[in-house]
Amino acid sequence: MKKTVLGKFALFISVVVAANRAEPCRPQALAGLKVGDASGTMTRLGPPAETDSYKGMSLQRWKLPNGNELSVTVGKEGKIVYLESDWDGKSDDAKCDLPELHFGVTTLAELRKRFGSNGFGFKSRGPGVKTPDGLVLMNSFEVGTSVITFYTKINGDEFQRLKASGANPSPANYAKLDAISIADDAYANSEWGERVFDPAYKKIEWK
Repeated sequence: MKKTVLGKFALFISVVVAANRAEPCRPQALAGLKVGDASGTMTRLGPPAETDSYKGMSLQRWKLPNGNELSVTVGKEGKIVYLESDWDGKSDDAKCDLPELHFGVTTLAELRKRFGSNGFGFKSRGPGVKTPDGLVLMNSFEVGTSVITFYTKINGDEFQRLKASGANPSPANYAKLDAISIADDAYANSEWGERVFDPAYKKIEWK
């Protein structure tokens, strides 16, 4: 999900076609970029659609031909500290940045099953954010020295229709992947502070 200074949701968050064509997606990478990369690696994406600054850091955003967006934050040392990939809500990107995950298709229930827990959240930002058409949930996991957050969205109208029909839907089965972010661990600590872990939590590995 895009940060407030760049648009879409209050807390959040992606990739120009050339980057996707030029090289395969790497684990923990979005649009071929990784947290810790030098800012010069972004030149492969071409000129950004939008630029801004935040606490002395540089923020840039690219709009993709398929409607999706990539947001990048570069720290004061000139290295990438935050990446965020946003689905436009219309197309299912078969080349989702992380293996076996698909925007608008993968559910929170599937993420929990794959990673063995509900991950963790940050006290300062809560477990989710209301949007005009529903609710976005945030579930984070540690991967090496990075923090990956999955933003899954529940369509409010669809959920209410299911409840009205007499069904007892589990929110996790209807919360679908809407965005992915990868943050440097130190950046995550400075921005969001204390973490609240699921009792079953454990770090994850991309294989």
